[in-house]
Amino acid sequence: MTCLRLKSDKPGVPDGFVCGFEPVYEYDGYLFEVHSYFGPWPLRKNHERRVYVQAGFWDMWDKFSQLSDEAKVTYLYKEA
Repeated sequence: MTCLRLKSDKPGVPDGFVCGFEPVYEYDGYLFEVHSYFGPWPLRKNHERRVYVQAGFWDMWDKFSQLSDEAKVTYLYKEA
């Protein structure tokens, strides 16, 4: 599960979190999630979202997004 922290810039409004169970894939050496709203984003091995996108990530995403849905299922991340 990945979570995003939402910091409020308004006085008296508490910070919040948005959490979800998005599919996590491991493809071409990258671990990433594909969020239904935010789109793809790289993850660390502990499933924390990376702050920056690594070099080559978007090239990998172009290749991955062209795969069929059946082929994408084979790259779902399975923890050992």
